[in-house]
Amino acid sequence: MASCEICGIQILEKADRVYVEGNLLTVCKSCSKRGKPSSYQQNTQKIGFPRPKKIVKTEKITFDDTRILVSNLSEVIRKSRMTRGLTHEQLGLALNERASLLRKIESGSIKPDEELAKKLERFFRIPLYTEVDTSD
Repeated sequence: MASCEICGIQILEKADRVYVEGNLLTVCKSCSKRGKPSSYQQNTQKIGFPRPKKIVKTEKITFDDTRILVSNLSEVIRKSRMTRGLTHEQLGLALNERASLLRKIESGSIKPDEELAKKLERFFRIPLYTEVDTSD
């Protein structure tokens, strides 16, 4: 005589074999509804994080100090946006950027990265970079 592996009672009639949370158990008739029948094909594939893709080395990043952002960047961007009559949300949609990010740039709390600065230059058709004389 077997006992139910869930509730522990003695199984007098035919015992059922069911999968419960990935484990095959011998259970009584009332506990068999808590699992899937043993004929159920259990997915044996391990669940985990996907392997990272192989990193392909690209060319080295070089720093170019000959061009820097203009000192009054936030004012220039704000005036350009206001001239066109755009809200932060509208500008964000046009540039595919978050409006909150554009607000922070206009307030001067953060500086845009090179990619965003180039987007703003192209959109407003204004220069945001200035040349620096590095000759000493």
